[in-house]
Amino acid sequence: MTAPDEMRGEMRRLILREGWAIETVARRFGVHHSVVRRAIRDDPPDKPTPAVSALDPFKPYIVQRLSELPRLTGTRLFEELEERGYKQGIAILRRYVAKVRAPKPRKAYLTVEVNPGEQAQVDWGSFGRFRIGSTQRPLSVFSMVMSWSRAIFIDFSLDQKMDTFLRMHRRALEFFDGVPRRILYDNLKSVVLHHVGSTVQFNPRFLAFAGHYLFEPVAAPVRYPQAKGKVESSIKYIRHSFFYGRSFSTLADLRAKAAAWRDQTANQRIHATTRERPAERLRIEKTRLHSLPKLPFDTDMVLFPLVVPKEARVRLDTNTYSVPPKYVGRTVSLRADDHTVRVVCDGEEIATHKRCWERRRAIEDKAHIDQLLDRRKGARGPKRRDRLASLAPECRTYLQEVARRNINLENEVKKLMRLVDRYGETEVAQGMTEALKGRTFGARYVRTLIDQARFARGFGEPPEPVVTGNPAADRIVVEPHALETYDAILEKQETPKTETTEETDAHPHPRSGEDHVPETDPGDPRPGQGRRAAGDGHPKGHHKK
Repeated sequence: MTAPDEMRGEMRRLILREGWAIETVARRFGVHHSVVRRAIRDDPPDKPTPAVSALDPFKPYIVQRLSELPRLTGTRLFEELEERGYKQGIAILRRYVAKVRAPKPRKAYLTVEVNPGEQAQVDWGSFGRFRIGSTQRPLSVFSMVMSWSRAIFIDFSLDQKMDTFLRMHRRALEFFDGVPRRILYDNLKSVVLHHVGSTVQFNPRFLAFAGHYLFEPVAAPVRYPQAKGKVESSIKYIRHSFFYGRSFSTLADLRAKAAAWRDQTANQRIHATTRERPAERLRIEKTRLHSLPKLPFDTDMVLFPLVVPKEARVRLDTNTYSVPPKYVGRTVSLRADDHTVRVVCDGEEIATHKRCWERRRAIEDKAHIDQLLDRRKGARGPKRRDRLASLAPECRTYLQEVARRNINLENEVKKLMRLVDRYGETEVAQGMTEALKGRTFGARYVRTLIDQARFARGFGEPPEPVVTGNPAADRIVVEPHALETYDAILEKQETPKTETTEETDAHPHPRSGEDHVPETDPGDPRPGQGRRAAGDGHPKGHHKK
């Protein structure tokens, strides 16, 4: 071991000038005494001999090739050197090429600040895929950043279609409670149809939206994300500060947690550039924003015209939604948002469904199916099986397992449908799932599992449904009244009786000339005693004078 030059100089000074012992100096520097002895010699330290590299014979050729072709890759150089006899690996070649190749020139950018309310920036961010039931859909985040305050609005969706894009805009502008003068976009198809040089052709529907809210859409230059660096940075911030490392059960859970993070963290932090909280700067910027219109823009997806096929269903995004069978062959329109699908015919809403984000599902309204079954009574059995199978993926497997065993499938389906009428679809689906896990098949086992789950939650068995045999009457749902209403009725009936009793006690004897009813036995069968004539208010029978 050879001591470094600065350590060697200090060792020489301590020994030759200060008179320290060699062993003492060795202990101070934590080295062997032989290292100290070599340090005090007068001859200079040995210079390390540079190692001989297997690449040395080829270095002039590498420098020449990179001078002629600066973008030549290391892989191409490796192939050429192998033809010239090079036997080593590519790693040492790449390290040498990185030293020889001239560094790429880096661009310098000018930071541009805008006035309050002058500009906002919008972009989508891709966040992988999100499972909805048995379907995986692409998950995207919408981000709008106010350029002056750096206040941010985010929301997640399962597509980037035009109606979703406009709906996100509407929510963002309502969140900021105003509209900026300009909004800067990337060249996505929802905004820009064509971009040739400085000529931009915007999407007509998006221009209608911008005209409704009175802002100017601005398209960023092509392949120049630095033009909207604020929103680009927000996507990275959302990915690392919020999304990464968290789990979400449903899309609603994801959106709720994102809103809480936006309000409690993103807009409350000290921003690295402004050194202020975005929420506080937003209060100032709101005074410069244009007010929102009185009526929001219609952002629903509209499909028109649609002709209802013979199956009495309309299709949206690989799913089908039922309509009343009397509209088969009619032309209808379909309107959809994040949560609801509505079917309209001649201005009348004929069907409403909860939107399904799975794929290839048949969403049915029980009333629509009952109308079809009233016409085709022989189809009740298959429809019952389809309804049970659609409750959950485990329910379909349960019915398949029942069909493989010595169990009458039709009777089993009837019994399970009676459980649905009594307990509801959710509890029956859970009972069938537990029965499938325990490999116990039969409606009685399903009912036992449902009751056990209800007892664990503190509920008892629901009453047996009343079946009249009339399909129309059996479909009527009677909502039970609250018992407090009966108490109120009894209180109203008891009030006049109390007043009458008080009057009778106050006047125990009739005045002269007044009519009265003689006291009689309640069980006296004689007619006319104690009864009043209709309409005159006087008792029948003799008047006591």
